[in-house]
Amino acid sequence: MGDLMHTIADPEHRALFDWWLTARGERDMPSRSDFDPLDHPRWLPRLFIVEVNPEPPVFRYRLCGTEIDVQQGYSMTGHTFEDLFEGELLRFTHDRFADVAFNRRISYHSTHFSNDNIAKRSRFTRLLLPLSGDGAHVDTVLGSRIEVSNFRRNFEQLDHDAAVRRRYEVATVSAADAARADVTVLRL
Repeated sequence: MGDLMHTIADPEHRALFDWWLTARGERDMPSRSDFDPLDHPRWLPRLFIVEVNPEPPVFRYRLCGTEIDVQQGYSMTGHTFEDLFEGELLRFTHDRFADVAFNRRISYHSTHFSNDNIAKRSRFTRLLLPLSGDGAHVDTVLGSRIEVSNFRRNFEQLDHDAAVRRRYEVATVSAADAARADVTVLRL
């Protein structure tokens, strides 16, 4: 499939990934202190920062861009995944972030998000980048979510639609090898 930079379709995701590669320098990952959202005003509406608490695994939005909040229908900042999502959507979201946080990987994938299980569905691409204050443990996930299309079906219908599931791919790469490794594609 190739390296991650060539797998990422959206130029804004590619620019954020390029920032991550540059900011890490010789480290496996940059730290949260390396990233000031205000330095990137064009990206800010589609950015999020998620704090990772490993035991028990809890993910909490510390920052969520206004465009994402408008699409969701509420502010996600300050809330955990369990506060905001349920069922298959919670499982999928938790699994993607856990892979980034506990396996020190970068994840690029498409997903379906909405504010409930019966409202309009939108398809998004999402880039998840690990950040580490100590260089060993991921304590924050920096990400970007960009809408690519709209649906009028609920998450359960989309999840069980074989044509949609075939496109439900997650491209991952180890953070340490992000600049040179081929991506691994998971078909969920």
